[in-house]
Amino acid sequence: MLPAAQAGRMSALAGVTVLDLSRLMAGPYAAMALAHYGARVIKVESLAGEEGRGFGPPFCGEVASLFMMSNRGKESLCLDFRKPAGREVLEKLVARADVLIHSFRPDFAERQRLRFEDLAPINPRLVHYSVSAYGSDSAYRLKPAVDSVIQGVAGGFYGAGEEKDPPIRNSLPIVDVASGMCGVNGILAALMEREKSGRGQAVELTLMSTMLNFLGSKIAEASIDGRCEREINPAIVAPSRHFQGSDGRWFAFTVINDVAFARFCQVVGHPEWQAEARFRDNAARIRHRPELLAMLADIFLSRTAQDWIDALDSADIPAGPVNTVPDMLADPVLRALLIEQADVPGLPQPQFPVRSQRGTADVAALRRAPGLGEHSGAVLSELGYDAAQIGQMTRDAITRLGGPPRLQE
Repeated sequence: MLPAAQAGRMSALAGVTVLDLSRLMAGPYAAMALAHYGARVIKVESLAGEEGRGFGPPFCGEVASLFMMSNRGKESLCLDFRKPAGREVLEKLVARADVLIHSFRPDFAERQRLRFEDLAPINPRLVHYSVSAYGSDSAYRLKPAVDSVIQGVAGGFYGAGEEKDPPIRNSLPIVDVASGMCGVNGILAALMEREKSGRGQAVELTLMSTMLNFLGSKIAEASIDGRCEREINPAIVAPSRHFQGSDGRWFAFTVINDVAFARFCQVVGHPEWQAEARFRDNAARIRHRPELLAMLADIFLSRTAQDWIDALDSADIPAGPVNTVPDMLADPVLRALLIEQADVPGLPQPQFPVRSQRGTADVAALRRAPGLGEHSGAVLSELGYDAAQIGQMTRDAITRLGGPPRLQE
């Protein structure tokens, strides 16, 4: 293991070194999560830098804000490992690392000898985590794909809207973020297994498998019923939807069971509904959902959205405003769930959603995302290269030395 470069309280992955060769978001998000658990994460980039640095707007100075959020807590080493001298550096890193993450297509990984079977002889304890679109053994393994393409290929564009609508893409990177979270599970499980066996192993995640898990209910519908209807407000419980109050503001709620529906009937002033056959249980409410929703739409126009939210809260029914992102940021309770790093002013960032009493690093103290090549010199020095050798490697375009990112224009 490389020596720890980030001081802080003891955390679950203190002493664990991660090499992050991945790009864009699914792999980098997993690596960032490992940093939150206290691992040292060295981001290995090309001399031109990962393309995600330029994805925007919005930008935080010269760096894309999304890159800042998915790469905090890391160091940056620029390295052209396709050249012999760069390969030598990479193998020295692999020999000392605990985890290697990459998101290259299987053909590139094979050409560059980055597969588990290529690296395990160098370090038999290495946990090798790879992210690909369709999987290394898939007939589609050589097809390039990213989040939005995976959503479309899986059928996700037809998961919302009405039959008359064109395909609707979810603009949020749901596949990438969920893949990052799932990947952390696989990596941590492999590290735990290594404690028993003493050996590393290959861990693979496919973006398509992540998306298929989102589509579980739609897959069941298409497989069992032979159909997959589009609906602007699909639901498996009723009522569950968003409505407008008398002030034009929207709010959302869900009635999760029959007991809650009895309370809901009191809230909307129709206690007799709970005794009616058309609403007696969830299955009946689903069958009569259009008429139920139509009646509720009229009822909810009698009071403001906040009035209804307060009433539903009092009845212990999940409800809340339908916010814009600026609305959310204006709520001090929700804003408190974000972190603001002292060296990245004005950019509130989501925390990794899992926190524990012990085991996670001090999130506020995590370093901001690195500048391109900001730590190249330091990492190479740790590997035994002197200033003259590092200078020659720079002239030979093996590495690139950089400094902190410019975060303000």
